[in-house]
Amino acid sequence: MEFRQLEYFCTISELENFTRTAKVLHVSQPSVTKAIKSLEGELGLTLIDRSQKHVTLTEAGRAFLIHARRIMQDAELAKQDMMRFCVGSRGTIHFGVPPMFEAYLFPEFFKDFREKFPNTLLDVQEFRDSDEVRERVDVGDLDFGVTFGSDEEAQVHEFVIMHDDMSLCLPFGHPLAEKERVTFADLSHERFILQPPRTYQYREVFARCIEAGFTPDVMLTTSQLKTIKQLVANGTGISVLPNFVLGQDNSFVKCGLTPTVTARTALYWSGHKVFSVLDKEFLGFMKEYVKEGNFQGGRQDLPEDRQV
Repeated sequence: MEFRQLEYFCTISELENFTRTAKVLHVSQPSVTKAIKSLEGELGLTLIDRSQKHVTLTEAGRAFLIHARRIMQDAELAKQDMMRFCVGSRGTIHFGVPPMFEAYLFPEFFKDFREKFPNTLLDVQEFRDSDEVRERVDVGDLDFGVTFGSDEEAQVHEFVIMHDDMSLCLPFGHPLAEKERVTFADLSHERFILQPPRTYQYREVFARCIEAGFTPDVMLTTSQLKTIKQLVANGTGISVLPNFVLGQDNSFVKCGLTPTVTARTALYWSGHKVFSVLDKEFLGFMKEYVKEGNFQGGRQDLPEDRQV
């Protein structure tokens, strides 16, 4: 079975005419006829009903068309993917982020990368949490993903972008608002507004509260950072957020936590990944960007380069 035969067969199924098919494909009609007969002979089936004025597919032909189209589509996807390995080629980097990162941490990075590599498209997708980002990277849906968590969750195949402390967010007038630092034991009677349960923020805050001897009263969870901030500002509850998302927001009070809660932001890729030219350009740009201290809001680390 040849790719050329599948191409002829799929085109005939659309045009329903051997002559038009040959014209569209810029080949002779006998070549098309010979290729289809050879395909039918190899399969031992009649795929095309030639008894009508217009070519129609037999029942077997309609079933085979599903496979032929899928093979053609997979071949095109493979061709596009292999273009990533060609120097100077146009390609796409599929990049995943958990909630909050794209808007708060990466706008300038995306802009600067685009200016340096105008032929590379960044396909940025947001997911529910870091676990989902890792899952999508591991199955090949994404080339890279940003994860947010603790140093204990570190992977071999990742590059640390930065560490950032998290702060307690309180409404103005709150009894704890005058304190420079607050312990989790001080929060035993508070109502928490957090991100969904699988996020690092939720898991870490919950664990710290348990260590302090109480189960936190989580009144609401949402992946929308603006919603969390607004609810804190209007006195609905309190939250704990990384400093890079707080910036110059003065709609509520920010306090330090004792012990300190620190989060690690990292660029993650699959342990089975084969790096293309585009992948290496992206990772190299990210490392240089971090080295120059361009990410704002957190404490940048300068991890050692890893060979890829």
